[in-house]
Amino acid sequence: MKSDGPAAPADGTLFPLSHLQRRLWSLHTLDPTRALQSTARCFQLDGRLDTGALQRALEHLVERHEPLRTVFPLSASGEPVQLVLPAAALPLGPLDCRSGGEPLLCARAFAEQPFNSERGPLARVGVLRTGPDQLLLVLAVHLLVADGWSWNVLLRELAACYAAALTGTDPQLPELPLQYADWAHWQHGRLTEARRRELHRWWDLELDGAAPGLGPPADDTTAAKPGRTVTRYLDTGTQEALRALARREGVSLFAVLAAAFGAVIGRRSRREELVIGTPVAHRDLPETEHLLGFLVGTLPLRVDLTGDPPFTELAHRTATAARRAFAHKDLPWEELPGQVTAGRQTLPTLAHHPVGSTGSLALPGCRVSELDLPTGASRFDLTLRLREHSRYSSVRVEHDTRVVAPDEADDLISGYLALLDRVALRSTARLSELLPPHRLLTP
Repeated sequence: MKSDGPAAPADGTLFPLSHLQRRLWSLHTLDPTRALQSTARCFQLDGRLDTGALQRALEHLVERHEPLRTVFPLSASGEPVQLVLPAAALPLGPLDCRSGGEPLLCARAFAEQPFNSERGPLARVGVLRTGPDQLLLVLAVHLLVADGWSWNVLLRELAACYAAALTGTDPQLPELPLQYADWAHWQHGRLTEARRRELHRWWDLELDGAAPGLGPPADDTTAAKPGRTVTRYLDTGTQEALRALARREGVSLFAVLAAAFGAVIGRRSRREELVIGTPVAHRDLPETEHLLGFLVGTLPLRVDLTGDPPFTELAHRTATAARRAFAHKDLPWEELPGQVTAGRQTLPTLAHHPVGSTGSLALPGCRVSELDLPTGASRFDLTLRLREHSRYSSVRVEHDTRVVAPDEADDLISGYLALLDRVALRSTARLSELLPPHRLLTP
């Protein structure tokens, strides 16, 4: 471990939660399903899978990554802590589909089983045979132990460990200079009182006069969120034109996509200064590259639509706001200004996933294709996900139907895609020329 990186705690196997985990743990305790704060991936495997080799690969991963054997009991004072177990099992079990149900629905039921944060395990793997040489492989992981980037690590290393298990050799994996508990300890030490005061002052000024861009959330925050997703696809020509626009203007593609998202939300809510959210990774240290754990938070991002700017100017404004916000991302969510965190308004969130950022699975002897799992619940009030693939991009809206009605969500994603198409052709046009009048979102 580098001398300027995190130092390992010296108090055994009990560790405090990171600031990011603390908020997630609170959300988990409020969730009656005990499954919303988790993610799952489903893969169709065509070929001969060696389940014994896969089980050995999983055992190697559990031994290598402490988060896969971490649980979250309460301390004597009633505070949640991380307990790293010396050993833990991650069995490869069959999916229960005895009723003859649709395989994807069986996979969904497996993924949505409750997680017990105090006893664990906080990951599960299941298989369902759907043909002589075909099966579904489902991996479900609680966010407390693995975020979106962790999937990249998990799938890549699972493939390496499986290939090694087939040949009876040790997998060739990079050394882990630290574990998640080390990083959490470092994060606590980094956020000194002086730094915390500085961050409070900056965010108070940055968000003054702006508010989240949608109406109030549902009243009952403890109920399971009735969820819905709608997926569309970005035209390939539009995608390439947007990338060219970003290069020409010297901004990131994210800034272009966020500017368009803010413009659509602002027009629909009749706000010229508003706040959207975006996930931000806390993986600044090179030692976190191969780390499993929850290292992502939601960052408020101010969008300034005043003066009916040309879209290119809005993209520069958004890029500047993003750079400034990223430099001040260390303040815990619950300490951000009240207009964002008090729950009086819904924070619409944009998640951008560049090519390769969420990982893919490759297993020797199998042709692997990923399948979308259907869902009946939403972790979010409103999130728009743009996932880049090598030849296309998918755009998905995930929403709580109590907050954003289905027809409003459909209208929003259609309006967003239409705006991107127009920007690809006329990036210097003003917003008033690019955005036709829209029906307002329900206040």
